[in-house]
Amino acid sequence: MPLSWNEQIKQSLWKLWNSFPEAPVVLIGVGNPLMGDDAAGLLVIQKLKTSLPAAKLIIPVDGGPAPENCSGLIRRLKPGLVFFIDAGDMGEIPGTVGVFAANKADGVTAFGHSLPLSVLGQYLEAEVGCHSFLQIIQPEYIDFDLPVSQTILATVDEICDAWMEAAAFAPKRPE
Repeated sequence: MPLSWNEQIKQSLWKLWNSFPEAPVVLIGVGNPLMGDDAAGLLVIQKLKTSLPAAKLIIPVDGGPAPENCSGLIRRLKPGLVFFIDAGDMGEIPGTVGVFAANKADGVTAFGHSLPLSVLGQYLEAEVGCHSFLQIIQPEYIDFDLPVSQTILATVDEICDAWMEAAAFAPKRPE
């Protein structure tokens, strides 16, 4: 039986920090706040920025609609793992969350990006030597000037809770 998205994340973090206890994990929220559920990744990051302890190795970054603009920051942080959090079409029911390795994300369609997240993830893997994943949220609707659906708001809370739980066992940043 395949692992749940939450277990996939925990397993990836455990492997990283077991081998490299000082390696940061960068979470990049992606999306457009004017496009309904496409704002999901940004909402996760906004919430985590106010909730995560600053001394931990999980670093939330707002990538907006063009996460490739954050590649310089990500390279400077030298993460062991990068997770892009975004709304995308997986052909599932709204609110479903999937985690995919960037190089195995075929069949997942993210919205409105000039550079596919899988390509950006593979670029970062080659540049930094990290592993990259897409944490995708199946939207209910993506349309201009609509609010985020209640289904997706509940999913955002669930994802934030999972990352907060992960932060509880994350090592502290070296000083």
